[in-house]
Amino acid sequence: MGVTPKRLARTYRFSATVFAIDPAGPIDWGDLAGGAGYFDQAHFGHEFRAFTGLTPTRYVEVRRRFLREHPGHVFDGWPLPAD
Repeated sequence: MGVTPKRLARTYRFSATVFAIDPAGPIDWGDLAGGAGYFDQAHFGHEFRAFTGLTPTRYVEVRRRFLREHPGHVFDGWPLPAD
């Protein structure tokens, strides 16, 4: 596949975490990070920025704005922002 096992595991864990984020409600970042298998919230934040270039909080802001501005869009329900 051209991807190291560690990179594949990181990508899988991150993807599963992003799919678990519900932008409609409050988010407990500590619980989310712990449930996804990150060592701590700082580790989660570092990985999140590495994959998206955004902090987790900024990501949710962008995602909420996108959903507000494009109701019913094909990406409605898709976890990645289209900013």
